[in-house]
Amino acid sequence: MNVLLLSTYELGHQPLAVARPAAHLIAAGFDVRCQDLSVEPLDETLVREATLVGISVPMHTATRLGARVAERVRALNPGCHIAFYGLYASLHADVLIGASADSAIGGEFEEPLVRLACALSANGASRTATLDGVRASGSDGGTFLGRQVFELPRRDLLPPLERYARVDTGAGQQKLVGYVEASRGCAHRCLHCPITPVYNGRLRVVGADVVLQDIGQLVQMGAEHITFGDPDFFNGIRHSLRIVEAMHEAFPRLTFDATIKVEHILEHRPHIPTLAAAGCLFIVSAVEAVHDHILANFQKGHTAADVDTALAIADAAGIPLRPTFVAFTPWTTLIDYLELVEFILQRDLVRHVDPVQLVIRLLVPRGSSLIGTPAMDPFLGPFNPTTFSHGWQHPDPRVDRLQERVAAVVERGARESADPESVFTRIHELASAAVGRSVAPGVASGRPPRAVPRLTEPWFC
Repeated sequence: MNVLLLSTYELGHQPLAVARPAAHLIAAGFDVRCQDLSVEPLDETLVREATLVGISVPMHTATRLGARVAERVRALNPGCHIAFYGLYASLHADVLIGASADSAIGGEFEEPLVRLACALSANGASRTATLDGVRASGSDGGTFLGRQVFELPRRDLLPPLERYARVDTGAGQQKLVGYVEASRGCAHRCLHCPITPVYNGRLRVVGADVVLQDIGQLVQMGAEHITFGDPDFFNGIRHSLRIVEAMHEAFPRLTFDATIKVEHILEHRPHIPTLAAAGCLFIVSAVEAVHDHILANFQKGHTAADVDTALAIADAAGIPLRPTFVAFTPWTTLIDYLELVEFILQRDLVRHVDPVQLVIRLLVPRGSSLIGTPAMDPFLGPFNPTTFSHGWQHPDPRVDRLQERVAAVVERGARESADPESVFTRIHELASAAVGRSVAPGVASGRPPRAVPRLTEPWFC
């Protein structure tokens, strides 16, 4: 039986969410083909030959793109079984399943995909074959959280690393990047995070031997830098440190980056220098906001003062901290936004923050843990099945207008490859004008811009 796995978008890196289930399906005896539609066109022949088509939806953008791909697949092959899988699949099962798709699998999806393929094969490749918990009708259906033994991802079925984002070391050098995960899920329950309603504070660890073997095959493919894509690399700190130390011993010249919560940077500060010694180029941290009232509504687990402490800890270890933000929320006032921009300027973080971070508007998908909270409900609009999100309107229309203006500046800067300083200057001017101020001299540090390592694909959801 032929299986086709499709990815539409995975943050500019080679899609692990395709390579990993491919390995499980091949081990079970299925003929598997993979495509990454972010870098290659849909192969219509492969679609027509497939009995099962799996579409990876690990994030919001991928879900919107994947829904359109499913329509094309159904038109090309009306008899195939289309399964959405990944974080957003079970959240939006009732929207995804219908005319264009048959199944939705959330959480730990590899073994359920194998069981679904086996059910289809045993049922004579009938599109209507089902598996308990996979063919979901509700937003919480089709979520699997059982522990798995992971196979080594089949990287050979994907486009080469040269087709994907690179790491810019900040010293005029770019390196090929390999993407791995040492864990999935998260031990924390931040209310705005889509992981929370799916995993509900649970963590699933990928065996260290598999992660290290995967890093080894990525190095053979040309990777000189590894991105650890765990939602929080210090969720299982002993596990993560063992992997980092073994990786550094095997590949001393290999660099890496990881995502770590502010509260974990503070809690595990003695281990930050360990990361630096092992080749960590930068740490990504979901700071989200620099105002305590917004952080409290997200239940982020850190305060605005903690952000400064985390910056100092990372700086002392020689590792740049790259914060990410949810710049526009229902609780962000015009003054709050201006203070966020000036926080970045005053702390010499302009090259630590991709300009797109100052555009991002709070996303509320189906099943979000923000729904039903006193902070969110007064602003929440109905769910829109075409955007896979709930709309919301800011109580101050001027904030929404500012977001639109900032978005236009950032988009123009991206088209023109403008330097971050000029983009941030324009954003600062817009934010200041929105509160009736002119840009005060001396807000920026006055120091010359310093090079900060970054991935060439800006973070997006």
